[in-house]
Amino acid sequence: MKNTVFLNNIIRAVFILMILIFVFIKNEQLYLRLFILAFILLTICIIAKNVCSSLNKLKMANFFHKLFIIIFLLFAIIFIITWSYIVIKNKQYLYLLFTIPFWIFIIYIIRKYFLNSKNNVKEITKKKRFDFKIIASTFLVASVLLVGVVLLFLGIKDTYSTSKKTKNYLTTTAYYNDYEIYDINDKDGITYRLIYVYKVNNKEYTIKTDYGSGSIPDINSKRQIKYNPSNPKEAILLGTNKNSLLIYSGAFFFLDGMVFVLGFLYTLGIFDKIKINILGLYIGIVSLIIGIGIISIQLNEASTLKEIVKQMRFWFLIPIIFIIVGIFQIIKCLFFERLEINNQKRKK
Repeated sequence: MKNTVFLNNIIRAVFILMILIFVFIKNEQLYLRLFILAFILLTICIIAKNVCSSLNKLKMANFFHKLFIIIFLLFAIIFIITWSYIVIKNKQYLYLLFTIPFWIFIIYIIRKYFLNSKNNVKEITKKKRFDFKIIASTFLVASVLLVGVVLLFLGIKDTYSTSKKTKNYLTTTAYYNDYEIYDINDKDGITYRLIYVYKVNNKEYTIKTDYGSGSIPDINSKRQIKYNPSNPKEAILLGTNKNSLLIYSGAFFFLDGMVFVLGFLYTLGIFDKIKINILGLYIGIVSLIIGIGIISIQLNEASTLKEIVKQMRFWFLIPIIFIIVGIFQIIKCLFFERLEINNQKRKK
């Protein structure tokens, strides 16, 4: 039975590794290659750990487990430091608050896997009075949920204000014409501010996206806009914008935070009497929402699904994988796990 579990883990990891290697080879941007390389190394560690575990080489399995944690920590620390540097450079100091949950998580991982043995005696004596694991986990989950709520609030508030302001605006079609680098400090030009052209009374105007796009659409790709009939140069792009991205990011943080809340309730036995795997079902729903959300954001930038695939290229596989995993998980939890429970009851 254990060997079957290890084999399933190895097959899944090898499949993911093949996709990562394909994306790594096809991508030419240095930053993205380094990002993908980190995940390739992590996946190799997972494969090696499961192979060693299946062969009962527990010491080697533990070595690859520790190596996985070290690579993950290095990657996470470099990522957060880079994120913090960009935020400070752009003088967006408020966003530094969003890095706090991740620093807490890193400290918790370091303490759990590298400092636990040294402080084992102290832990036993203090366990009744002070449980760092529970406090750190609670604060981490609460921080993630708080970040989600704040982002949702800001996105919804600004969306409402914009909707109220543009209530009497007229709608027309704008056409993609050019782009500029979203951030002047972004030398590699990873994100772009897209420039669209529209006409009102035979006079031409331009409008730019208020967010950074990772892909460039075809010339004359269409986007709907709303403009002020009294002053046509005042206009907003419909569909994806800064506010919708805030709402999506907030929903992402909040939904992910709720996974930990449901996991905690699951350990308390709250869902024991329910036949459906609530936690697994929720994870499936979240995966489905993430996949559909990514595609819907891109769909608001492009006029057709074909154009999205052309823009995203192999990156289009990411939301598709999320959707497939989500659908599979939902079907599994709603039907197959229930059938398995019923079969076990009949055998008894």
